[in-house]
Amino acid sequence: MATDFVAGWFGGCSGIVVGHPFDTVKVRVQTQSVGTQGRYHGVFHCFHKTISTEGPRGLYKGMLSPLVFSAGINAIVFGVTHNMNRHFSSRSSHGGVLPLRYHFLSGLSAGALQSVISGPSELIKTRMQVDGQGVRGLQKAQYRSPFHCAQVIRRQLGLRGLLIGTWTTCLRDAPGFGFYFLSYEMVCRQFAANASGGHVPTWVLLSAGGVAGIGGWLFTYPIDVVKSRLQAQSLDPRKREYTGVLECFRKSYAEGGLKVFTRGLGTALVRAIPVNAVTFYAVEVFLLLLNTPSKISMPATPKAVASASR
Repeated sequence: MATDFVAGWFGGCSGIVVGHPFDTVKVRVQTQSVGTQGRYHGVFHCFHKTISTEGPRGLYKGMLSPLVFSAGINAIVFGVTHNMNRHFSSRSSHGGVLPLRYHFLSGLSAGALQSVISGPSELIKTRMQVDGQGVRGLQKAQYRSPFHCAQVIRRQLGLRGLLIGTWTTCLRDAPGFGFYFLSYEMVCRQFAANASGGHVPTWVLLSAGGVAGIGGWLFTYPIDVVKSRLQAQSLDPRKREYTGVLECFRKSYAEGGLKVFTRGLGTALVRAIPVNAVTFYAVEVFLLLLNTPSKISMPATPKAVASASR
């Protein structure tokens, strides 16, 4: 249904505004090499140094790109997931409550499809976030805007250049969104089964969104580090440090061991809680306002939930 796609866009934009500063810090910590210890000593140092040298605007670099693409990305994610759930429900024999494994499959499919759009969006966002680090204003920044960044990439590498890291984004997002929607549904069902009348309270929806964000990141964070490194490196093929995913994994491990693949994880998890709480709640509120089935207004039957929780 069209309302699912619009609700996804609305929720996605809300989450981006809340969480982009955390994402900027995550990307900057991820992409610095072991040899640049003097730049950021940790997450809080990165926050402080970015604000003190670039001003608060430095934390919002590259936000326009995910906002512009958010319409397509989140529309695909929530629209595809909800419509696939309906398809599975029409063929299910579990009393109208879909087994949890289908929520994972729906999220996995949606994550793979949206990577076609989120890959180029992540590329532009990442390059904007690491551009002109430590410089206040735009004097020494390579890119004036997300659109200028896209133009520079296209001029140097052609349209194919905008697909750098898209395959890696798919490797991250397909399972990531599977765990994302699975976690959300599990929390909602747990509380709905024990609540009076089976209704899901607002605080549960917010909590479920936060848990979903954490679940989505925990299982896929190492590939996110690789994606950020691949997309942040030089556009000049002669100056690139990594030629592909496997080489990036190998060189990153040789550089700093397993710890390299957890850089910025704390920031990602902290960011995930408010961002995804807001995103899911905004989606549910939007669906409710349009008189579309929403967890805010629809009770879950405890017996049906128990039989489908497998």
